This record gives sequence, structure tokens and C-alpha cells, in this order.
Amino acid sequence: MIDVVFFDIDGVLTDGSVYIGPEGTEQKRITFDDIDAIFELKRSGIRVGFITGENSNFSKYVNKRFAPDFFISGCKDKLAYFKDIAAREGLKESDVCFVGDSKKDIELLSYLDHSFAPSDADTEVKNSVRHVTDAVKGNGVIKEVSRFILNTRNSDTDSFSFWRDRIGDHIKVISLMEKQEGFYQKIVRIAGVLVDCYKAGGKLLICGNGGSAADSQHIATELVSRFFLERKALDAEALTVNTSTLTAVGNDYSFDVVFSRQIEAKGREGDVLIAISTSGNSKNIVEAIRVAKSRGMTTIGLTGNNKESTIYKMTDYCVAVPSESTPRIQEAHILIGHLICEYVERSLFKEN
Repeated sequence: MIDVVFFDIDGVLTDGSVYIGPEGTEQKRITFDDIDAIFELKRSGIRVGFITGENSNFSKYVNKRFAPDFFISGCKDKLAYFKDIAAREGLKESDVCFVGDSKKDIELLSYLDHSFAPSDADTEVKNSVRHVTDAVKGNGVIKEVSRFILNTRNSDTDSFSFWRDRIGDHIKVISLMEKQEGFYQKIVRIAGVLVDCYKAGGKLLICGNGGSAADSQHIATELVSRFFLERKALDAEALTVNTSTLTAVGNDYSFDVVFSRQIEAKGREGDVLIAISTSGNSKNIVEAIRVAKSRGMTTIGLTGNNKESTIYKMTDYCVAVPSESTPRIQEAHILIGHLICEYVERSLFKEN
């Protein structure tokens, strides 16, 4: 629940422009809606603060006009100033939000659980926040943020914030994954390995547990059936679908070998294994990789945010999704699966 909100001044409270008054004085403009929104927040018990790099007559006016609970001007390192305030006042990051619009705000915007940027902020700034407003800087941003905070403050999981927060989490994970060093080169190489496998007459085996089992079946289906193009079927099999095999091996041997036993039967040199595990340490996935490598198969891992995991270290190629949340990791895994399937299909069958 948000109890404290910090605003930047230029680009949030104002549009960042300077207007020259009749006597040659510099002036800035604030909309009545945003003024009313600030006082509505204060009346509702939300503590309000301003944190700005500006130190001028206008910033002094803002301090006097709104009498905020916190006011920091002439600030060069907003994150450091916030951490100092938080330590002194006992503020929790989960209870605080910041509204900023410039690259100088990115560190603090990224640090807090709740952060907002105007819709016309730079792309880099918008990628760093949890929420992007519909309003533009200096023209209703604070009103929109105020409405969001007050509407969701006492609500439950049916609230707008529940849905928007989850979507925001998803977008943030995908953005972080895309920005990983060498990410594109890695998935292009993975897809290329699979293209080479099919050209040589090989096949793809896939395994995973739970939701990752469903992802295994999903990816295999995209290749056996089709993705976009009308073409011949590609040999891909999820090792999760034969319940008689799974239960027999699990009962007669151990659940740890339900996939490796099938690889022992089906895997050939030159084939590819995609091994999916959000933790990166699932015992039956680790065992599947071990047997696949012993048979000369290329091994590909899809894991969560753990580059120290057994699967990340064992596989020939591995994409570690930068998240600790199982749903967000699995959403990223199926995106990667779709990218690979489309690339393989186009490479093998699209003319020109």
C-alpha cells in the first residue's frame, strides 16, 4: 500500500518549460487539476514529498505552496537522498512511490516497488518504471497518479493495481531479459543449432515439470503441426506426455529418471534436448541433461535467475530469465520457445 509519494518538479509538476513574465521573471505553469490532486492526497493521509535537482525561486514557491512532508532541492543523487530519508523516517520501499521523467531519475525509479513516468518521457525512463501514465508531463500526471493511489489504497486483489502490477512485472522481466549481454546472439545460436539438427535428419526432445511440462508440449506442437507456414512436420517430442512410461519408470526406478530413461531409448547423436526448469536444479532435468550429453546430443537449458544453477552450468546453451517469480519465468520461457520455433520454421521453409 502506498503511503508516501515523491514527485519530481520539472517534467512532472510542470511541463519543464520556462515562461518569461511581463517583468522578465522566469515562470512555470502548474495545472489546477494537479494542484487539487496534491491536496487531495494530503487530506487522505498520504505523505507528499518533492525531490528535485532544481534550487530556484520556483522550487521555493513549491515548498511554500504545498507544505510537503519532505522537500529536497538541489539534489544530484536522488536515490542516495531517498535512502537517507528512508533510514531516518523508517520508510519501506514497498510503501513509497516516485514520479519522475528524466534519465537522472532512473536509479530511484528502478529502485522502488512503485514508480511512475509521464507518457512522453524517454523510452529508457519508461522502461525503468512500474507504471506509465496516460497523461503527459505537467498536464494531469499528478492527478492520474493520485487517482491510482487513492483508488487502490484500500482495495483487494480485484483492484486495478493488482492487474496492472502483474502486467508491469511481466513487461519488466522481458525488458531485463532483452537487455542481458549477448541475449540475442544466444537465442540466435540456439535456434541455429536446431536448424542444423533438422537439416541433418535429427530431432528435438523437450522436458520439464509442471508448467514447464506444458511448455514442453506447447513447443513440440508448434514444430510438429505448424507455426505460421504451411510445411512438412518437424520431429519434436515432449517427454511428458506418455503417462504409462512416466508412471512405470517413476514406480519401478525413481521419478528422478522419468526423462533420462526416455532419452536413453530415443536420443541419438546430433539430436537436441531442450530442458526447462525455473529453479535450474530439478533433479530429473539434471539427469536428463547428463544422459543426453553422454549420447552426443546438444543440450539447451531454460531456467530462472540463477546462473549458478546446475542446469545453467551443465547445458551447452542456457537462457536464465532475470526473475525469481515462477509465473514470470514461465511466461518468458514460452516467448523464447515461440521465437525459436518461428526462426526454425522460416529458416527451413520460407522462400528467399
